[in-house]
Amino acid sequence: MSRKRLSKHQLKRDRFVEQTFDWAHWAETHRRQFLAGAAVLALAFGGFFVFRTMSRSAEEDASGAYLEARQAYFAGNFPLAASDLEDFMRLHGDTSFADDARFFRADALYQAGNNEAAAEALEEFLSRHGDSPFAPTARLLSATVYARLNRYEDAQAAYEGAIAEAGFDVERARIHEELARLYESQGDNASAAAQYLRIAELVPDTEVAARALRREAELSVEPLVVGGNAEDGS
Repeated sequence: MSRKRLSKHQLKRDRFVEQTFDWAHWAETHRRQFLAGAAVLALAFGGFFVFRTMSRSAEEDASGAYLEARQAYFAGNFPLAASDLEDFMRLHGDTSFADDARFFRADALYQAGNNEAAAEALEEFLSRHGDSPFAPTARLLSATVYARLNRYEDAQAAYEGAIAEAGFDVERARIHEELARLYESQGDNASAAAQYLRIAELVPDTEVAARALRREAELSVEPLVVGGNAEDGS
């Protein structure tokens, strides 16, 4: 018994078969566009893969170069460390090691006694990497550098910024103590005493608080005048 062949028209009555015919017709009609699109996607995917591979390779190269640049820092040769880290930044300044390298270059300049360059490097670091884990330490270091340069207003602002960003009261108390010493070095005992009182408020019932209160009392004592007016000596 011969099998009856279905016509194309009959086959297209079936929805699935009808969709198959439509897809085949579209594919034949748009074959060139389809092949071109597939080629574009393949090139795009290949380019992305190459980019990721190159990026990963660049990071690996930067990792090794960064460790080499830090060798002089570890050895305590800070002038050489500053120079090596500067070279690293020139070659790998767009990698994930940039914030580390900028911070330790600034610190190396500070350790080498090059305060002007250290201040400039710290300012650059904080402008570029203000959200870095090294940023709080950089602010404190910049305050120390500014004090060395007799830039006391900048030093005070750096300490106050560090206090505002500190996460714990103990840390804030330590920075207030540094700021108090800065005021003392300028002969501003009233401002220094206020900082010591703030320490006692932040960490009450501790030895740190007791020491701060003793220092505040010493700074707040009015000088005694013996035998009349101290100015005319009477």
